[in-house]
Amino acid sequence: MFISFLTFSLFISSDILKIFNESSESKEFFESEKANYEWKLTFEDNFDSFNSTNWITHFESGRRTIWSNKEIQWYMDQNVKVENGILILTAKKEQVHGKDVENEADFNFTSGMISGSKSFLQAYGKWEMKVKFPFRKGFWPAFWLVPLQIPTLPEIDVFEYFGINKNSISSAHHWGLDYPGLQNDFYSGKNEPFFYSKGKDITGDFADKWMIWSFECFPDKMIWKLNNNIVFEEKVGIPTAPLYILANVAIKEQKENNFIVGNDEAPYEMEIDYIRVFKMIPKGN
Repeated sequence: MFISFLTFSLFISSDILKIFNESSESKEFFESEKANYEWKLTFEDNFDSFNSTNWITHFESGRRTIWSNKEIQWYMDQNVKVENGILILTAKKEQVHGKDVENEADFNFTSGMISGSKSFLQAYGKWEMKVKFPFRKGFWPAFWLVPLQIPTLPEIDVFEYFGINKNSISSAHHWGLDYPGLQNDFYSGKNEPFFYSKGKDITGDFADKWMIWSFECFPDKMIWKLNNNIVFEEKVGIPTAPLYILANVAIKEQKENNFIVGNDEAPYEMEIDYIRVFKMIPKGN
């Protein structure tokens, strides 16, 4: 779900760096039950109500679609609601004229999104969401993280369900421009200079099921998990800047679907039970 945002300098305690710079056995130590560090909750929204202090319903820049992606939805405030402790992002067929800071056009679909850019950012730690969504061609729910900078790299896609293959979901990250030390064979030479991307397609049964997706970021590695099982790991392009949360339902006429968008008149709903963020601290603190 790439959108185009100076890397912040970040202080990391000497204790944490010492752990990560030791042997591979020490690195495994983090995830064992005997670890000296544990997760401490730093942010939580259980959606008992919609908290406008935590979330805005458009992008940080003021945009209400991603024009460069050729998406066909317009994000509207009223497509975000809370019912019975569940945040619901609704996408539906609805004609609207959209105008934001970048462009304007007529849209045949509206949708919902949340962004935490005005409220909470964190570097390193764990981000977690309990979520459910259906499959429909062209409908694209996602949970992702970006820093508050221009361009918005690195970008962490905790999951993206592209609305192409019902039994395939993707986790990925995109980075570049300010990331040092990469070899030439990583250079993709695509839409932006020094832009890199890695990801993994995960096969399974994802539609209409409650799932817990999480992303763990350490100074030396990143881990994506589904229901506490590791589905993707990486050690390059690790974010150093604080990240904020986005969740949304985009809609796109994907070529893999012969540019057909599912024509079910019923609204498409992405349901979120909770969002939590943790940081790693020494046990007993």
